[in-house]
Amino acid sequence: MAEFWSLGTLGLEETDDGLVAYFAGDDPPAAALEVAERIAGVRAHPAERVPARDWETEWRRGLAPRRVGPLWIRPSWCESQGRPELVIDPQQAFGSGEHATTRLSLALLLDGFAPGERVLDVGTGSGILLLGALRLGANGVGLDVDPVACRNAASNARANGLPARFFCGTLDALAPGARFDRVVANMLLGRLEPLLERLRAHAGGLLVLSGYLESEAPRVHAAMQAPRWTLTRELREAQSGDVWCASVWSPPSGA
Repeated sequence: MAEFWSLGTLGLEETDDGLVAYFAGDDPPAAALEVAERIAGVRAHPAERVPARDWETEWRRGLAPRRVGPLWIRPSWCESQGRPELVIDPQQAFGSGEHATTRLSLALLLDGFAPGERVLDVGTGSGILLLGALRLGANGVGLDVDPVACRNAASNARANGLPARFFCGTLDALAPGARFDRVVANMLLGRLEPLLERLRAHAGGLLVLSGYLESEAPRVHAAMQAPRWTLTRELREAQSGDVWCASVWSPPSGA
């Protein structure tokens, strides 16, 4: 969650009880509580003091290589488990393979993928979705409004030797007629909904949506089915007490 990093959190942790944000002192900033209250899937709890721990060791212990579809994803300190692979170290930008929405959207994006397809990754974060597609022979571009995310994504591209193109900005930077074989957007519903019309306009083939909760799925379905887009597959995964979703949509015939 970039908002918590911008407010000075010392770190974020996924636990069985939900997302935990650590701040110095006895109380988190009031702004952090406001962020927690307005973001779906994030709950605010009273602050509590935690004992001193070796956070570097604890952080690394919980991370291991993961296989998502045909792709292996691992942090740099873990041995390779197979190919093709991406090496992604968790940073401030969202997307290291540890969150359900990243895994779900990457699995759908790479399903039936053909080399040479053009991909647009909106809200790219760490760049993991676009980089996964590039590893399988795609070309394309990723965008994000967060400069930190764009720097992280570019760093990950260099580390993996992939010729990815990332830029910091909105969909307005794309030519109105720009079309991609696959468009993917993994972001919370409040940010996703206002972009749906623009995302459909740039999707010449499949549109992959993720970042919404199971309880929010009817809103996504209604927004996509009204313009006659067809739901071809939807995946769900439970994590930290919530059920997250990702879906793939195909345009109306003749569009």
